[in-house]
This record gives sequence, structure tokens and C-alpha cells, in this order.
Amino acid sequence: MRRSGVLLALPLLVAALLPGVVRSGPDASAEEAEHALTEAVVDWARDHWRARMLGDPALASAAREHSEVLATGARLDTHEFLRQALSSHSVLDPFPYVFYGSGPPERLREIESQLLQHLARLPAVERRFYTHAAIGIHERVERRFLRQRREWFVTVLLTQRAMSFSPIPEGLRPGDRFLFEGEIHPPFRQPELLLTRPDGNTDVLENYAVDPGHFRTYVHLGEQWGEYQLEVMGRYDMGPRVLGLCSLFLREPGQPLHYERLLAAARAGTLEPSRVSGQAEGGRSEREAEEILLRLVNRDREKAGVEPLREDERLSNLARAHSMDMRDRRFFAHVSPTSGRLSERVEKSDIAFRRIGENIAIGSNVYEAQEALMRSPGHRMNLLDPDFTHVGLGVVFDQDPEGRRRIYLTQNFLVPLRRPSRRGVNN
Repeated sequence: MRRSGVLLALPLLVAALLPGVVRSGPDASAEEAEHALTEAVVDWARDHWRARMLGDPALASAAREHSEVLATGARLDTHEFLRQALSSHSVLDPFPYVFYGSGPPERLREIESQLLQHLARLPAVERRFYTHAAIGIHERVERRFLRQRREWFVTVLLTQRAMSFSPIPEGLRPGDRFLFEGEIHPPFRQPELLLTRPDGNTDVLENYAVDPGHFRTYVHLGEQWGEYQLEVMGRYDMGPRVLGLCSLFLREPGQPLHYERLLAAARAGTLEPSRVSGQAEGGRSEREAEEILLRLVNRDREKAGVEPLREDERLSNLARAHSMDMRDRRFFAHVSPTSGRLSERVEKSDIAFRRIGENIAIGSNVYEAQEALMRSPGHRMNLLDPDFTHVGLGVVFDQDPEGRRRIYLTQNFLVPLRRPSRRGVNN
């Protein structure tokens, strides 16, 4: 199952933080409040999670930019904005946990209190890998008659950083090549590197490192302008996990990214406020969500010129059971403490297979989850693999710490035993 058991988490928490803070008074600057709030998060994680969490200037810059656009009241796709912002700041931390809100500085202590309450409600499955925290605050000042009103917009990012790596060059152009090397940190091992090109094709990059915890490869960019997705995966006892994910944007001069256009318009005062349209619900029932997900999967395969997948009821039962297992036992991995690995689960169900694969995700709905899966090279390879003919889909509903719906999602892919495989890649 090599390249078939990639793991994805999409824990986006949009929380309405009420104003307030920390060890600074109401006259504190936004920069002072950022520093104090970050210290509060680091101290709380140390005292309650026994975790050593660090601040990070690049993360804080992305959080601050997000707050700056939020302050305009404009419609904003938080996932997409932060994906581009983090990549532009050379941050490879995958799938940040995000919450944000606004309020006046004089009620700052309530922000700290509510922020720490959010941290306390995070399940162990979500907090165990967080290593870095960043807080970005943007201040908006409005004059109403003779009074001046200050409003702070706050974005909080929590990320997992399980690798260190050499700097990625700036100003990349088609045809360039660069050395990408580094190491992954315990408990992870066996790094694997993948690159998705603008045409949608994904390559597994050769790892020339000798040490099993290190990676060293040459990234050869093609002749196409556009977006390349670079991904680093590692394995641990619970299966594979995405450790690093970054977009490499090859742009001709004068072609800003969407996030850069939003940020420039926010700073110029030309970004108009807009009502945020309701997010797609993604199914009223779990079964309806699975049916929507099947349509999304086959839509993406059709775009890539690949035959659609047929749903296999036995595989869907397995996928559903694994999603339920993850939700009920509060873990997030391909290897279950009770039912073992995917191959073991399939064999126990008497399903004959030549090759199998699995994607898992946590998200707000199936639309969001499928979009993010397609942006991850390893997950994308599973979804667009022409050898796979059958799929099992399992979606179960849960609630995030704020009481909003979230889903646990499992996709199981199958090459039946009766069909010879053109790739023959197994785990």
C-alpha cells in the first residue's frame, strides 16, 4: 500500500473569540498583545499538556495577514488564504488548526480566557502533535462622531512541525532544479517525498539520503508555469502521516497570488465588505454525505480522464466502521488500536484484493475534505489511480469543541484480485 495510506487532517475551528487579554493593560499595542497571548498559550500547553510549544515569526506573519483581511469584512476562504500565505512564508507545517474573532482591546482579558478555554476543549487526538503556536492581531480604528473606536481582529494558528529542512529558493522559474534536504523527527521515520505538477501528475521523488530519518532529493521543475505541490510524508506506529506540505508558485512577473491581491486591496482600502455565504452543508445524513462524496470523487477522476469508481458495499462498511472507530476512540490514524491495519481489516472481511489504498480526513464537510485531499500529492495519487476500480466511503458525524458539525471520513480503494495491476505497488 505504498503511497496509498496517506493521512490528512482538516481541523479548522472558526471560533467567535470575544475581546480581552493578558498581562498587558487595555492600552497595550497589538504587538504587545500578540506576544502576551502567545506566551499564555505556550505556558498553558506546558502546564496542562506537558507539551513544549514554540512561537514562530513566519506563522505569526501569516496569522496577522489573515486578521488584516478579516478586518475589512470581506468574504474569505480561510483554508485557501492560509494555504497560500504559509507557502509564501516558506512554512511547510501541514493543516493548521485555526480560530479567530474580534473585539475591543479594553476587554482583552476575555480573549485570553476564551482562547485557553478553546485549548482545553481540544481532544487529545488533535493536540498531541501541535508544536508551534502563533497569534496575529490587526487593529482597525473607526471614528464615530467625536469618539474613536478600536477593534482588534485576532487569528490563532496551531501547527505540527515534525521536520526540519533546507530553505526553498525564491523566484523559482520553469526548468529550475534545487536541492531539498532535511530530517524528520521521532516518532516518524521513512520519509517519502512527492511532487504534484501543474498538469495534475504526481511524481515520487528519489530519496538519496542514507540515514533512514533524513531526506535528500533534487526537485526538478518542469517547463510549466503554475502551482507545484511538494509533500513530505513519514511513518510511525499508527501508519503514514503528512509531515510537510507546501505550494511552489511559479509566476511570471506581475502576477500576484490571490491571497496577495486580497491583502493589497485590504491595505489600499479597496476591499469591499461582503456577506459570507453559507458553507455547503455536505449532506443532512451520513449516508447522504457519502453519496455526495462519491460524486465528488468521480468528478475529480473524470477531470483527470480516469474511469469512475464503483462503490463497493463491503468496502463502505469497512470505511464506515473505521471512521466510527476513530471518532469513538478519539484517535486519527490508519492503524486502529482495535482492528489493526487496513490490510487486516480487509482480509477479515474476506475481500480479495490485489492492491488497496486508504485516505482519511477530518473536516467540516465532504466538500472541504475532498478539496484538501486533492491538494495533497499522496492522497491525490490514490484518488486518481487508474488501477483502482472500486471504492468504499465512510462518513460519520461528530462535533468540534464549539458544537459545530465536523466529519470523520475514510476512503478505501481497491484493485480486485481478478484484475492484473499495471503498477503492482503494495504496502
